[in-house]
Amino acid sequence: MNGRTMIRGTLAVFAAVLFVLAFALQASAFSASSGTPFTYTGKIIALDYADRTVTVQAGPNDELTFNLDDSARVMKCSMSESFSNLKTGDEVTVSYFEEGSGPYIASGIDLSVEHC
Repeated sequence: MNGRTMIRGTLAVFAAVLFVLAFALQASAFSASSGTPFTYTGKIIALDYADRTVTVQAGPNDELTFNLDDSARVMKCSMSESFSNLKTGDEVTVSYFEEGSGPYIASGIDLSVEHC
């Protein structure tokens, strides 16, 4: 085998590895938002507008904190609402995904029908 053939073979293997890695990274980034989201219903007990987090309590010892992703929607009476208009005490249903052992990622927040 001459030098050129060896270099071409090495480059072909390198390109194949990069191709596989690109798809693996894309798949792992997509998995957090793929599939059917979980839902969690309760009352907002804390908001952080700067960090885009909301803490919802469903019961006495049952609360979760959610990070809103950039495309998360907030809905009130079937109309789009701003995250900054949410307030503590609002009854909400949060649609979310779990990202491994990391944070809960909210894809949507729906204010309860009582607010309509």
